[in-house]
Amino acid sequence: MKNYFILLLITALLFVGSTGTAYSQATDNVKGMAMCDRIEKQGMCEEYRLSTLSAADRQLITKHCTTDALCPTEDRIGICLRYRDPDDIIFDKHYYRNVDNKEDWQPEFIEETCIKNNGRYEAN
Repeated sequence: MKNYFILLLITALLFVGSTGTAYSQATDNVKGMAMCDRIEKQGMCEEYRLSTLSAADRQLITKHCTTDALCPTEDRIGICLRYRDPDDIIFDKHYYRNVDNKEDWQPEFIEETCIKNNGRYEAN
């Protein structure tokens, strides 16, 4: 019984440690990411994981977006994680408030749109 408890404890510690590492890499490591800033005109910003894109999509994204960068957190209303567009490209879509000449995004609309596109909504 004691050996079982020790094995369970070690497994739990490994799981918690690896989860923390994966999370910190996802939020702190911008290497391999691309950010398309459309905040000023559309009130949104998109983050792409370059490793998940086809060569053609990666070339297009890196040509028009900023690499090794993430969308800002200031004035963000919410995020749609793993948004899937009609071309089957998956990215994280960030929505913002206080954009000149544009009404703020409504959280209910963001969440509904996100779910319809196989994403997961997170409010800020």
